Amino acid sequence: MTIDVKRHWLSFMLAMITPKIVINGRQMLGRWGRNTIPLPPGQYHLHVHLPYLLPARIGPADLTIWLQPGMALELEYRAPMWTYSRGALGPAPQPWNGMGCAITSLVIAGVGVALLLVLIVAVVVAAA
Repeated sequence: MTIDVKRHWLSFMLAMITPKIVINGRQMLGRWGRNTIPLPPGQYHLHVHLPYLLPARIGPADLTIWLQPGMALELEYRAPMWTYSRGALGPAPQPWNGMGCAITSLVIAGVGVALLLVLIVAVVVAAA
């Protein structure tokens, strides 16, 4: 089984966090990119998340899989763009969860900066 663990380029800060992959309750360290995990045939519960402070887990995602003899399973995990969103786990391509919240927060921050610049210009012009 192969899990391709991805993060959006706007979520560059997530690169400092090591993804956790849990298979049937057994935790292992993953890495960004392709993670190849040899497993015998059978049923498995797969869980992927990113450890953090608050919340303790970013982007939790779960999937139950059945592996048949000789089967090569390719999965993709995409970390969310918004900290409080769930991750996406399954066959590729998966969606970028939390994109709407991330874009909204960037727009609000941009408007705030623009209003601050307008206020600074108004004060400078009034003082002159």
